[in-house]
Amino acid sequence: MTRRLPLVAALLRPTARSLPWTVFAAGWALGPAVAAVPVLFSMDTPADVLVNLARVAALSGAVGTAFVLDDPARHTTGVPPVPRPLRQAVRAALVLPPVAVWWAVVLGVLRRGADAEAWAAFPWGAVTVEAGALCALALALAAAAVRFTVRSVPGPAVSGAVLALPVMAGVLLPDRFALFVPPGTPGWDDAHVLWAGALAALLAVWLVCAPEPRRRFGGVRGRRGGGD
Repeated sequence: MTRRLPLVAALLRPTARSLPWTVFAAGWALGPAVAAVPVLFSMDTPADVLVNLARVAALSGAVGTAFVLDDPARHTTGVPPVPRPLRQAVRAALVLPPVAVWWAVVLGVLRRGADAEAWAAFPWGAVTVEAGALCALALALAAAAVRFTVRSVPGPAVSGAVLALPVMAGVLLPDRFALFVPPGTPGWDDAHVLWAGALAALLAVWLVCAPEPRRRFGGVRGRRGGGD
């Protein structure tokens, strides 16, 4: 592990420069804007409405995160000496602090638009788990697209899939597996057990999809052998 630290340090600057920060900002911008609605209109917002606003903001964060593995040069640089899992981990590590700051801003804006009673009833911890699971979904789908397709820029397709999640979850999931439930209802605790499980499972999917596919290297060797 310690042998890779100099390699990780060398990767940080070029990886940071290659990340689509403008696209991230465009996706994340909606979150604070949605959270600011109660402040802008001087609304007395109950806790359940705050939760719905936080969910819309979290969804915008996941849409922005969907572009984290976009690399238009992926197929033009040959086989890099750095393993793909490490490259993806560096990308995710660089994006994680801005995402955490962004989410703190969203919660801070929501806090300004809520009275003391509504904020005391606002389950910010549980909603943060939802936001984390949505961002993990975006990362897992992007990793799967990179591994199993030839896409070098999976972000647009992944962001569309993430946006479709609330509709699909509402239509396809039975009531006992509902995810987007109102706070204070009997299914709230069960739903957030599912959210926590989904967060862990999606991170595991990312780890499984991160390595280079073996068949790609076999195909390259075959083509090279045929041309000699």
